[in-house]
Amino acid sequence: METSPNTLEEKRKLFNATVMEWWQEMRPANEREGQPNRRGELAELKRCKTLAELLFVPRLQVLRWKLRKADYAKEAKYLAIAAIAGVLARVEQTTDTKFPVWLAQSKANGEPRVGELRFQRLASCKSLDEVFSALIRVLPLADKTAPVASLAHDIYHWGERTRQRWTMEYYEELLKEEEKKKKKR
Repeated sequence: METSPNTLEEKRKLFNATVMEWWQEMRPANEREGQPNRRGELAELKRCKTLAELLFVPRLQVLRWKLRKADYAKEAKYLAIAAIAGVLARVEQTTDTKFPVWLAQSKANGEPRVGELRFQRLASCKSLDEVFSALIRVLPLADKTAPVASLAHDIYHWGERTRQRWTMEYYEELLKEEEKKKKKR
């Protein structure tokens, strides 16, 4: 298999497009005229509290099938796909801002969306079960907004490198926000 930068970039674009398509299919029907209403399927995904429960949800299998056709999901990363489906079911809006940056950005009261302690708990998650639980607790604090495709990619590739990158991005944004506050005073 070729792993040139162009091939990896193309593969990432295909992954992103596949995840976005699946997520958009799950949006309420009034946002997608002429499409079937998937509220029941969305509710079924949201009710799941563990990755094991998610594995039995038919809509997860749709995502797994789509990723498999996009040349993903061949590595038996079923728990990662379950985590993606369970987390994205709770995302109501997408953003172009990186997720750790979004979490560090200030709300109207000047505080970050997610405080340092909660972020540290999220970034310290080692297993997909832990990161799934942490993300579904963090999403309401993030206004149920996340960069759908890149968050899915990070969950799929969750590990030490992702955790380190998230930590650097979060604290860099936190420092930028602090500077903004100082300039306003």
